[in-house]
Amino acid sequence: MSEEGIAKKGSFKKGERGYLDNQHRASLVRFLIPCVITVILTICTWVIFPQYGMVFLCLAVISAIPTAMAAVNLIMFMRFRSIGEEDHKRIEEVRGNILIFYDSVITTSEKSFFVPCIGVLNKNTMLLIPPDMKDEEALIRHLNLMSKKNGFREWNIKSFKGTDEFVKRLKVLSDQKLKVLKKDEEMIKLISSLSL
Repeated sequence: MSEEGIAKKGSFKKGERGYLDNQHRASLVRFLIPCVITVILTICTWVIFPQYGMVFLCLAVISAIPTAMAAVNLIMFMRFRSIGEEDHKRIEEVRGNILIFYDSVITTSEKSFFVPCIGVLNKNTMLLIPPDMKDEEALIRHLNLMSKKNGFREWNIKSFKGTDEFVKRLKVLSDQKLKVLKKDEEMIKLISSLSL
């Protein structure tokens, strides 16, 4: 881990590289605490205080609800990993003034889509998607729908399978010396609101 990564450990914001890995740790803690409480209450029901069994059993059942919710949250985050250090360095070398959003998991009612990196500049949104993603058209349709609902007209959303193609596109846009528009910043906020 780089010195920068060590300095920022535990303080990742949505859109920064390392956010998903940080969420893994946080989700695990949020799962373990209610899980331990549920186990302790269950032990109290049968072993320590059998005369108050029903009270502790009710408390154990009630404490199982946040445990189950935390387990679902943990499973959701454990499916995805932060973008690799090498890919991150390659993107940062060519990004110029392009707005970058890392470690995005965009959710729809049907599916969650992992997008390791999103670049936004001058009404262009570039998505770096995993090579094994099968339903990229659904992701692009969803982003187009959400962007149109939020007032983004004539917006170009394009996906790239693989870091090489993505970096080439970033370099082309960076070399054009385009200015960051206010709408670009608003698009990053929209992406942030659509992401886990």
